[in-house]
Amino acid sequence: MNHIKNPNFPDGNVIVAAVSSEATDVISVLESAKIAIVPVEPNENLPRGIASHADLQLLHLGGNSVLTASCSEKSTDMLNILGFEIQNTEKCLDFGYPDDCLINAEIIGKNIIVNPDTIDEKLMAFAEENNYNIIAVKQGYAKCSVLAVCNDAIITADPGIAKILQSKEIEVLKIKEGGIFLEGYDTGFIGGCGGMVESKILGTSGSLKSLKDYDNIKDFLRNRNIYAENLGGRMLRDIGGILPLCEE
Repeated sequence: MNHIKNPNFPDGNVIVAAVSSEATDVISVLESAKIAIVPVEPNENLPRGIASHADLQLLHLGGNSVLTASCSEKSTDMLNILGFEIQNTEKCLDFGYPDDCLINAEIIGKNIIVNPDTIDEKLMAFAEENNYNIIAVKQGYAKCSVLAVCNDAIITADPGIAKILQSKEIEVLKIKEGGIFLEGYDTGFIGGCGGMVESKILGTSGSLKSLKDYDNIKDFLRNRNIYAENLGGRMLRDIGGILPLCEE
C-alpha cells in the first residue's frame, strides 16, 4: 500500500478512499471493487444535507499528510492506522458560511484553488511553506465547485472560477448549473459528485447523463483518455466527493 503522492490523482488502482458514511450505495460499489473506505461521519454543527461531506472535513495534502476539520474520532483513528500524519484546523467547523468551508480548497498539481478569506490559517500556511501557487477565487466552496480530472484540467459550473482558471495553464470545461441532487438545496456542486478511483477512471455518484452538458463532459474526458464509471443510481448526487488516499 502506498499513500497517493499527488492529491486527487492516483497513479494506479485506489485501495483506500474517504467517502461520506451516508453514501451507502457508492460505498457498497467501492468495497466490491476492493477499495477500503474511511467513512466520514455526520457533524452535528453542519446542515443536514452536507453534514457528512468528506470535502468539508478532510483534505489530502499529498503523501501521508492530511488536514482535518472537526473530523470524527472514527475517521481519524482509521487515518492513523493507515499511517497518515494528521493536522487539525485552528478553527472548528460550524453552521453557516464561511465557518463550514475551512478546508474547502482544490489542490491540482502545484496549484491550490482557494478563497484566502474563508480558509483556515493552517491550510494557507501549508500552501505558502510548500511553494504552492495560490489561485485566489471568491468562491468559498472551491473544492465543491471544481471536479479535477487531471493535473491540468477541471470541470466547473462556477463562472468566477472558470474565468480565473482560463487565464492559467489549466483547461476548463464550464458547464451549466443544475441536475445535481443535494438534500436541502436547489442544486449540488459538480466537485462533490465524484473522484478518481484509478489513474484513468473517474468514479461518479450517479449518472452524468442527468447534466445538460453531458455530451461536452464525455468529450472532455475522452480527450484525456478518462472513463467515467457510475457508482450510484440514475440521479447525480453531491455526496461530498470521493477522496482517493492510498493506492497499490
